[in-house]
Amino acid sequence: MKIKKRFTYALMIALSSVLVLGGLQWGIPSAAAASLFNDDFESGSAGSWTSTTGTWSVVQDGSSKVYYQSASTEGRTSAGSSTWTDYSVQADVKVDNFNGSNRTYVCGRYTDGNNYYAASLSNSNGGTLEIRKKVSGSSTTLASKDFVVSTGTVYTVKLELSGDSINMYVNNVLQLNAHDNNLTAGGIGLVAYKTSVKFDNVVVNGAGSTVPTAAPSATPAATATASPTAVPTATATTAPTATPVSTPTATVTPTTAPTPVPTVTPAPTATPVSGSLYVAPNGAAGNPGTIGSPTTLSSALTRVAAGGTIYMRGGTYSFTAPVTVERENSGSSGLRKNLVAYGSEKPVLDFSGETFASTERGLQIFGHYWNVKGLEVKGAGDNGIFIGGNYNIIQNVEVHHNRDSGLQISRYSSTLSNMADWPSYNQIIGVYSHDNFDPDNGEDADGFAAKLTIGPGNVFDYCISAWNTDDGWDLYTKSDTGPIGVVTIKNSIAYKNGQTSDGNSTANSDGNGFKLGGEKIAVNHIVQNSIAFQNKKHGFTYNSNPGSIQMTNNTSWSNGQSNYAFDTGTHQFTNNLSFAGASSDKTSGTDILSTNVWWKSNASTNAKGLAVSSADFVSLTPSVVRNADGSFSLGSFLKLAAGSDLIGSGTPSGTNIGATFQ
Repeated sequence: MKIKKRFTYALMIALSSVLVLGGLQWGIPSAAAASLFNDDFESGSAGSWTSTTGTWSVVQDGSSKVYYQSASTEGRTSAGSSTWTDYSVQADVKVDNFNGSNRTYVCGRYTDGNNYYAASLSNSNGGTLEIRKKVSGSSTTLASKDFVVSTGTVYTVKLELSGDSINMYVNNVLQLNAHDNNLTAGGIGLVAYKTSVKFDNVVVNGAGSTVPTAAPSATPAATATASPTAVPTATATTAPTATPVSTPTATVTPTTAPTPVPTVTPAPTATPVSGSLYVAPNGAAGNPGTIGSPTTLSSALTRVAAGGTIYMRGGTYSFTAPVTVERENSGSSGLRKNLVAYGSEKPVLDFSGETFASTERGLQIFGHYWNVKGLEVKGAGDNGIFIGGNYNIIQNVEVHHNRDSGLQISRYSSTLSNMADWPSYNQIIGVYSHDNFDPDNGEDADGFAAKLTIGPGNVFDYCISAWNTDDGWDLYTKSDTGPIGVVTIKNSIAYKNGQTSDGNSTANSDGNGFKLGGEKIAVNHIVQNSIAFQNKKHGFTYNSNPGSIQMTNNTSWSNGQSNYAFDTGTHQFTNNLSFAGASSDKTSGTDILSTNVWWKSNASTNAKGLAVSSADFVSLTPSVVRNADGSFSLGSFLKLAAGSDLIGSGTPSGTNIGATFQ
């Protein structure tokens, strides 16, 4: 018999198991701290819901009561508050009948039947997952992928909304990500587009995670830093010097002298909740970890429970050895462990006391389901941050002046020879990696390295890599270990790689923006809506990867050799833009619907006769300004000018050629 927990509008108890009845699985809801809303329909009523179309009722399904839409027309129902902004909504979904090729949605920021975001299950083409939006009655697919969707099967579907970032999870696995800012607030909705479908265990958690975010209410008790500001002013600080810990600006100019970056103030994090621990630079290991008696980071890492949060007070934490999250120290899909900056304070993890050696990393995360946010990591003897676990999220972090790659994802032990044991499904969001330099030969310190031994599902989104002595991104493979999992890079920028901001470089420094392979091993990576400019070597390069890399809506400008270097392979190019590279583009693969504008023989070329010149851009003066939340703005830099024939000339119809940042 299925046991089902009755939920109320309060904290929920941690349950994550799934019980099986007659081949059908209905999930027992996972725990969530401070849920905004939940409904398991066991009362036999749907009183919290307002249905506007379709035929909705609470019915018995096995030993559970579920919310059923039985009509073959469109059914819509909604709940929650119009003031909700950043949150996740999750529901168990079982389609009884698609009635043709149709969809069913779990919706967020729902204001009415014509305005919402949706996580969609569709049976089209054998099964499809989609993130969709509907604005003023017009529907758009923001992201999609093939996924077998079967009738009679329960899928746990979650839509996560945070700022303009939209994530879709199925059965606790991140499947899709998109960005859109048309809708900022609204309740939740369930939509059955001509499908007969049952919903259960609807849960809404604040701030898009199991630990809701809000400005802390407690007054800082020790070593308080500057008070938080809502939006930082993008003004420069003093010019960088040769001191290894200087910070360059994310606002660049086309001159050789770099300008400095504004100090980034992390966005406020969660209000302290039961189970939280506080650490401070002057904390003691024996302290209880309260805000008035903080402990040390190393102590807190061993004490925090799944679902708990370690708040790091502002200031500099000096280390002479790596800080490690061990393999067995893991959260879960519903109860992450969190390591975050306290409020708007800036914790700086300084590992400059380490020696230069491959074992002398900074923050090592070998565990699973950790969320790290709002930190600065610098000076490590090797990687600043090293990730060897799965399902970790690193967001709004700055890594710089480390003596190998700023952030690397690879296996945590050389004994792990199977890809199934390699780090997978990690999300790197809004991270800025710069001025990493290896003092021996300058050919290892990349901004981001997702290479050698990584599994599938690793994603970089809204990241910046600049002024690193080797490459911006390095997805290198070796014949010794074979192929790696597909890496997705999107909405990201690589510039000025091949030297540091104070001019350090070596003859061995490659200086590619995005290096996407190695040793002739085929891996079909994905690069979307990203920009490479003024890197020492190539903007985007296959680096001997003979596979089918998907290159979509990218822009590459003024790189030291080719903007695009794909000498061999069956690569798939869609809506890419190249201008003013020092060498001709090499574009082995398929030019999808002739939508790519290349730079060859010092001239613009396109199969349909399109051409690019400086007049197609509002500005070619580099400007990259990083915001407090880790996002960034380019202003008018590389923005297509009104009247450019590249506007709307891509595919699907109406899509611009090149990358677009609002």
